[in-house]
Amino acid sequence: MLAIIASLTGTIATAQPGLKKLDMNIGFGSSYPLHITPFGNGVACYANNGSKGWELFTTDGTAAPAMVADLNPLAGNAIGQFYAQPMAVIQSKLYFTGDNGFSGSELFTYNGSSTPSLIDIELGADGSSPDNFAVLNNVLYFRASSGATGYELWKYDPNTTLATRLTDIMPGSDSSVTGNIIAFNNKVYFTADSNNNNELWVYDPLISTVQMVAEINPGGSSNPMHLIVLNNKLYFSADDGNFGRELYVYDGSNPPTRLTDAGTGSFDGMPDTKAPLITYYNNKIYFVGSNTAAEKQLYVYDPGTGNATVAASTNGTNSSEPSWITLYNGKIYFAANNDTKGIELWSFDGSNPPTNAFELCAGTSSSNPQQLTPVGDNLYFRALECGGIGDELFKYNFKEVSVTNLSFDGKATLFPNPATTTATLQLQLNKAESILVSITDMQGRVVYTTGMQNMPAGETNVALPTARLQAGIYNCSVTGSTGNKYYSTQLVVK
Repeated sequence: MLAIIASLTGTIATAQPGLKKLDMNIGFGSSYPLHITPFGNGVACYANNGSKGWELFTTDGTAAPAMVADLNPLAGNAIGQFYAQPMAVIQSKLYFTGDNGFSGSELFTYNGSSTPSLIDIELGADGSSPDNFAVLNNVLYFRASSGATGYELWKYDPNTTLATRLTDIMPGSDSSVTGNIIAFNNKVYFTADSNNNNELWVYDPLISTVQMVAEINPGGSSNPMHLIVLNNKLYFSADDGNFGRELYVYDGSNPPTRLTDAGTGSFDGMPDTKAPLITYYNNKIYFVGSNTAAEKQLYVYDPGTGNATVAASTNGTNSSEPSWITLYNGKIYFAANNDTKGIELWSFDGSNPPTNAFELCAGTSSSNPQQLTPVGDNLYFRALECGGIGDELFKYNFKEVSVTNLSFDGKATLFPNPATTTATLQLQLNKAESILVSITDMQGRVVYTTGMQNMPAGETNVALPTARLQAGIYNCSVTGSTGNKYYSTQLVVK
């Protein structure tokens, strides 16, 4: 049947090894999954199954996605589609934004089995519309609105079950917190507007203070975006008013430093906090950049030389429009355009040309993969299944593509686990080999990596600096030079 449909439309590629569709709207409808978030052994997401409207779904990647609850049975939708990062996990519980039809858009929590519980921040039917979730020390930080103060920074502590407003940067009903909330260096960073001056701010939970980090664009707005913590530093894009939008780094104490300089702005990513456009790989920073002709490519910044250059292109000298840069299977995965394949999923090992992981839509049609979310050996994402079938949730597993070169000539042991100040990964190799050790959080973000290193035969102990990490659950993995993951286990940090 697939071959018949493909011959009629000319757009559907044949079945792909390692690829599985997790359909929530059977047939030719689109479930259009949003905000894919690691949860339990799989993921949670918002989606539309065609009959209940937008609701919360979960899947372990094996069974079909299941709707958690018909949260708003009186209306079509329980989930707002336009929030930024409206889901987070704390101690195995999922926190998300929903609307039950009575309280407006509010905060809910789900334990994986029971009916979601309401956390009503703005009493009445208006709702607080919480979004931009970030977790620090098992406390949820987010942006929420009240009629009296507008959008400000809030926190919810599961231990006290209290929601507390933390800022009122622009007193009165004007909103100040514009989003991009992230935990870094035991503090909470976010962008905020103070009298038409949108800059980077910080809240310190230890002393309950809030202040601007730096005025990157004096007298104007630098509009920091794409905030991400990599290798114990905060990276983001900003515009200082002179050089255009460029790449910045902040170490938590010294003023933020501009890393790139293209005069008219080299950092070229859409102002979308949901799409990761910066990553740390093999001791270098990769990001979406553009040249003077506005051709977007995958760029690399080398701290050793201080230079930013084109790292790879999937489309020759033409713009490849990369997005959703994600570390998975020991490589960089991203969506990008190719004149003959359209926008599909690619992988890059830092040296060889990018490889097309698969072509979901044959020919120049695009599946346009988005929301790349690694969970263990699986990579979840949303993509268009061509032929008018719609956008659905997919799972890709690199181990199912090929069973060759997956044997590990040795063994690995992680101890202690749980860990506090340090943990040790003991490698026992029967032969010398290039090995990459990495730690990722439950959102798939790399928080520590050794980079690819040549390991000798015999026993090698790799010290993992867990003291730098917040308490929580992480994934620790060992990857070989071919990109195959040899070892993966959960690391608990107390």
